[in-house]
Amino acid sequence: MPNSHEIELFISEDGEIKVHIKGMKGPGCLKVLDSLAKDVGEVKNKELTGEYYEKPLTQNNNNTNIRHDRTA
Repeated sequence: MPNSHEIELFISEDGEIKVHIKGMKGPGCLKVLDSLAKDVGEVKNKELTGEYYEKPLTQNNNNTNIRHDRTA
């Protein structure tokens, strides 16, 4: 299966947005986050997952799925 990425957006009742980027190894996730921040507002906090510290795959694949979940 080709490498795919998933971006989860969690929007709280007060409008705060939390973003979780899955399946993207290495610092490329920060580029995605910066791009999203241009559309949704300033980044207040970054928490890096284990995937950030893994070696990125050399294949470039633009297969990204976006799922929206609303949290209470």
